[in-house]
Amino acid sequence: MLKTLRSKLIIFMALVLLLTASAVVYLTQRDVGREVMTIEQNNVENILDGVFLNLQGVYRNVIADRITSIEQSRERLQRESGFVLAALALYAHREALAPTHTLAATELGHWLAQLDMGTTSFFIADQQGLVVFDSEQQLTHKHLDDIKDIRGQPLSGVINTPESSFAQFAVFSPDPTDDIQRLAFIQRVPERHWILGASVDISHIKARENARLAQVVRELRRQFAQARIADTGSLFIFNRDYEFVIPPANTHLPEALLVDLTTLTQGVQRDRPQQGSVVVNGEYLVSYTRYFQSLGWFLGAIIPATELQTPAQELVRRQSVLIAGIFILSVIAAIGFAQLILRPLGLLAIEAKQLAQQDLTTDTYTPKRIETLTRHYTDEVGALAAAFLFMQVELKNNVRRLLETTAAKERYQSELNVAREIQMSFLPQELPIADSHRECALYAVLEPAREVGGDLYDFFMLDDTRLCFTIGDVSDKGMPAALYMAITRTLIQSYTARDSDPARIIRLVNDSLSKDNPKSMFVTLILGILDLNTGQICYANAGHNPPIILNHNDRCEFIEGISGPVVGALEGMDYHNLYMTLTPGDSLFLYTDGVTEATNAHCELFSEERLVYAITHAHSTAPEPLIQHIRSRLREFVVDAPQSDDITMLMIAYHGQATAPEAP
Repeated sequence: MLKTLRSKLIIFMALVLLLTASAVVYLTQRDVGREVMTIEQNNVENILDGVFLNLQGVYRNVIADRITSIEQSRERLQRESGFVLAALALYAHREALAPTHTLAATELGHWLAQLDMGTTSFFIADQQGLVVFDSEQQLTHKHLDDIKDIRGQPLSGVINTPESSFAQFAVFSPDPTDDIQRLAFIQRVPERHWILGASVDISHIKARENARLAQVVRELRRQFAQARIADTGSLFIFNRDYEFVIPPANTHLPEALLVDLTTLTQGVQRDRPQQGSVVVNGEYLVSYTRYFQSLGWFLGAIIPATELQTPAQELVRRQSVLIAGIFILSVIAAIGFAQLILRPLGLLAIEAKQLAQQDLTTDTYTPKRIETLTRHYTDEVGALAAAFLFMQVELKNNVRRLLETTAAKERYQSELNVAREIQMSFLPQELPIADSHRECALYAVLEPAREVGGDLYDFFMLDDTRLCFTIGDVSDKGMPAALYMAITRTLIQSYTARDSDPARIIRLVNDSLSKDNPKSMFVTLILGILDLNTGQICYANAGHNPPIILNHNDRCEFIEGISGPVVGALEGMDYHNLYMTLTPGDSLFLYTDGVTEATNAHCELFSEERLVYAITHAHSTAPEPLIQHIRSRLREFVVDAPQSDDITMLMIAYHGQATAPEAP
């Protein structure tokens, strides 16, 4: 069986295909299936993390509000107690002048009862701590030793004295049977044997916190009802008493699980979700639990294990069926391929005899059957046929190749010229703004180093008052850079239509370009938005040359600041916005490094210093004349040296709302 070439080829290809299919099926089942299941598990953990962070943020706000309210109440009590003590000090001065009358505690109480301090109440206790007056009529005839604060400490232990280094406060309930809590500031009255207490009701703070948490629970209940975890998975929250704060939205879960929640809290950690498993009524369930310690809540998720495994199993099954089909088709193709290899051998023997009788220097003879062999076979059969046709075919091919090369070069040059025209037509030429609404003037120019280039600029109106502008420089030149430039410009316009934050737009463009970038190209970029009413510019600089601002007093300076790295090099990079404000008469000049790095015959750079000099010594500050002036200075500098890089310049002159633009 293995004596023929056909059998050897068929068996060899079948073995290779079988080994390949087996390896692919094994790796798919081992790695891809496991990865799909991991993705499903990560999705559940991410949902729990999101709920945890939401609760954490709400609780921090609640605590911050509580602290603020308590601090305000403390300051109020100290202030109003100080007012009462100041009044007593004045009365003490009066007693010193007229000792015939001494203020009694009952008189002070009568005065305090008539005193309007809003929600603040006062009480007076004698030297032994017995309350002799209470404006709320709840503490009268009670002893301060018998009134406990929320820590169980008597109020007599938190009395402030002039020697105290810090103020003490107490929270207590006048009536232990209700939920009213009061914040008290208690101090001794100098030169008298009294104890003065001021208190304010703080029960509303707790009520406000409870209302806030109730609102969060309602919102989470709505989100849990809409959340989808696998097919029948559920989210829920229960407390330390194993009572549901938010019950599962799906009612398919076994009642046994809903009753016995203790199995979900075993080994739960506060900083990350805890994965576990339970078996209820013979069904294997995967659980995820996370503990929110501040509220004593457990965040839980329950998913049937089969629902986590089904996507991976379905993927493996489809892959196995596909690979089996490919294997069968490949074996059939191998049999046909072997047959095709053996058939031309007899034809080659016949053509070999006729070939010696033909004149190969003319076109009268065309060995079509031998040419067919050379086109269809690359093995020994094809090599043998090619040896007979070598001289004739090579001569004809050389002439044909010369003609084809000449035509291809002309076609390529023509296509480059068309590409240049198309690229230039993409770039805007004038600002799309009404003549009656000319808050600024704008002019830009792009000179590619080759037929097409990688620099870009663009400007367009986001609405009636906001101008979006951009300038960039691709890392390469020629056709690849031109295509990269077109993609970058398209992405900017696409994302700008949905967002007006320059940093976010550049982050989206960077992520899109970095996803599929085999040549590791990148682009430096400035993207900004000018408010025509205020002159404020919000922009982001992704590794581009610093812009230049020309003030109305002809002062020229660079604007330093980088928002982030170049665009297209790596996904997930962060960018931040930079800000500047143009006053009427100011101008903003943007450029690429083809301007400052233009090189003359002596390998000298045009440099930033020469650029600033050219700007400050221009005869006009209008955008078009100034840019044309810089182009003239560049030509004078480089003389006959070839242009080494694309040159792009863009200038915005801000006139404000009341000033007409300067004529070019």
